[in-house]
Amino acid sequence: MIGALARYELVMLWRERRAMLALGSLAMLVLLAFAGIATDASRADAQKRAAAGAERARWLGQGVKDPHSAAHYAVYAFKPSPALAPLDPGVGPFVGQAVWLEAHHQNDMLHRPQQDASPLQRAGLADPASLILGFGPLAIFLLAFAAVAAERERGTLRLALGAATRPGRIAGAKLLAVAGSGIVALVLPVTVLTAIMTGIGGTLGPDTSVRLSSWAATMAGYVAIMAAIGLAVAMTARSARVGLALLFGLWIVFALALPRLASGIADDLRPLPSTQSVRQAIDQAAPAYWSAEQGARHKADLLARYRVARVEDIPNYRMAELDLVERHSHRVFDRVLGGFYAKVAAQDRLFGAFGSLSPTIAVQRISMMLAGTDFDQHRAFIDQAERYRRTLVDRMNAEGMAHAVKPGEAAHTADIGLWSRIPAFAFMPPALSRSAGAMAWPLAALLGWMTLAAGLLVIASRRLKP
Repeated sequence: MIGALARYELVMLWRERRAMLALGSLAMLVLLAFAGIATDASRADAQKRAAAGAERARWLGQGVKDPHSAAHYAVYAFKPSPALAPLDPGVGPFVGQAVWLEAHHQNDMLHRPQQDASPLQRAGLADPASLILGFGPLAIFLLAFAAVAAERERGTLRLALGAATRPGRIAGAKLLAVAGSGIVALVLPVTVLTAIMTGIGGTLGPDTSVRLSSWAATMAGYVAIMAAIGLAVAMTARSARVGLALLFGLWIVFALALPRLASGIADDLRPLPSTQSVRQAIDQAAPAYWSAEQGARHKADLLARYRVARVEDIPNYRMAELDLVERHSHRVFDRVLGGFYAKVAAQDRLFGAFGSLSPTIAVQRISMMLAGTDFDQHRAFIDQAERYRRTLVDRMNAEGMAHAVKPGEAAHTADIGLWSRIPAFAFMPPALSRSAGAMAWPLAALLGWMTLAAGLLVIASRRLKP
């Protein structure tokens, strides 16, 4: 019975040309945004692969030199675009895409795509997720309004109720028609295209498949929530004009006002230190050049470590001191930068906690985590690049310390035989399971909104009268 009603509702909904035109226009914009981001990501990844190959050749071809000098010669590491970035770029446009890995420094990431973005991209309206989250509710509310208001005007809703058709079945059929139209127009096309692209590119592995299917289910649930709320408001409003005004107000509150308010509150309650202050703290605790007093402390530490009375008895005092300073900087980076990154993660978690106020906030957090474009995923690249840097520098220093060089003698040198034993950097994206804990609260909020929306629709359907 409800299947026949749903087909009827879908046919009648397709006759509401203005509402369907709004949905179709948004669907076309979502597809265009997806195509633009996918093209840019493919081009950027090709450039990164070429640059990474050139960096590897440069490293291997650096010639004969002191190993520590090779650590300063260093390499660039490039962050590949996540497979699902065309669906939701997340923080990608605002964070760097490459980092210079050299001795003594954990450098900042370079090249933020947002610096070269168009005005539309800078407004945050040029990717499928932001369009669905920001303007999807408006299109769905228009469909819900049309599905109820048109029948009220024609009197067919009264006839259906007078014919002993259960109000719950009518509401369920309308929900299937409105939510189904939104899902087919907004979610399904980009999901299928992503599956095809990742399949062709060889990146549609088990983890990506789970992420993609979960992203599609999350967006479908979001559309269904908005459809249920829109129908409930349209059914209970005193008049079509009041219902339309309420729906526009809900769209502004849910999709525009509350996300910005939550972001501002999270920034006030979990403020981040400036980049300048972070760098200043690092420079003070781990200076690249040390004073005579610091040099004296290094000497005392090394004499105690090697259990000798003179620096001449240390096989390679220069390299030993450089290695000592390097390992001290590791602890400083972990403490200062690690603390900064922890504050960023805490701010993100606080923002996600506001998902109980708006389903848009909850889905925004879930979408980025599923797409692998949230800050936690970006930090995974930072951490892996830093581990590679430390391994490279420690290996170079160990090579120098393994060869005895007395003060005043020429430094020990190495060649491609050593350089080639350092493998090329390769980023391994973390699995989705790593984000399970951070996703728990936004997901609980989304499930709560689903329950609330369903309850509102049930209550509204029971109030329907012939």
